[in-house]
Amino acid sequence: MRSVDNICNHLRRTSNRFFLMNTPRKIIVLGAGSDGLVIAEAMRQAVQAGQTIQLAGFLDDIHSVGDVIEGVKVYGRLDDWQNIPEDYRFISAIQKVRDMPRRAARIDKLGIPADRWGTLIHPSAVVAQNVSIGLGVYVAACATIQPGCSIGDFATIRAGAALGHDAVMERHTYVGPNATMCGHAILREGAHLGPNAVIQDGIEAGCFSVVGIGAAATKHVREYAVVMGNPARRIGKVRPAD
Repeated sequence: MRSVDNICNHLRRTSNRFFLMNTPRKIIVLGAGSDGLVIAEAMRQAVQAGQTIQLAGFLDDIHSVGDVIEGVKVYGRLDDWQNIPEDYRFISAIQKVRDMPRRAARIDKLGIPADRWGTLIHPSAVVAQNVSIGLGVYVAACATIQPGCSIGDFATIRAGAALGHDAVMERHTYVGPNATMCGHAILREGAHLGPNAVIQDGIEAGCFSVVGIGAAATKHVREYAVVMGNPARRIGKVRPAD
């Protein structure tokens, strides 16, 4: 049996599954932190795979205008998107566990038109043909998305994650590295499935809930709840946006 690394290397050589709406485009990443750097690296790998895109820069609320991060310039704060030329596209990278009510509201309040958002799929990801994928979505290396899945706007699927058939990710949701959504599982808006966590088939994680690292969600998770363990039990609560 081939190792995961060998499989991923094979897919990088043979796959052309990266796409960005209305390509070719120059891309601005919203957020220059850790997730922003992950997306920036995925874009570099897509270019190496032959895609005609360009990482043009970052918009970020923390870094100063003119800062250079990993060779890429910060052009302003998130609100400065209106100063970016109309032929540029955006992708969001401001996901953060237990802070998604505030961050989702931040993205929504920007009012960026739908046709200005891009969607990025890493060249090594495997995505079934009938999967529905929204705006501003990022699918990372070696992720697998089975037939019938629905991925909402601004969702993030990190490296090695697996979505079973007919799984649903609503807007602003997150599936961490090597996490698994079994068939017909649902992440409601802003829900977070941590690294190596599993949500059982047909189980629902409520809005802005968190299924923590390595947890096994075998029962429905209430909105804003934080659960951990196997089986997952509630240990806390996410604070709603002000």
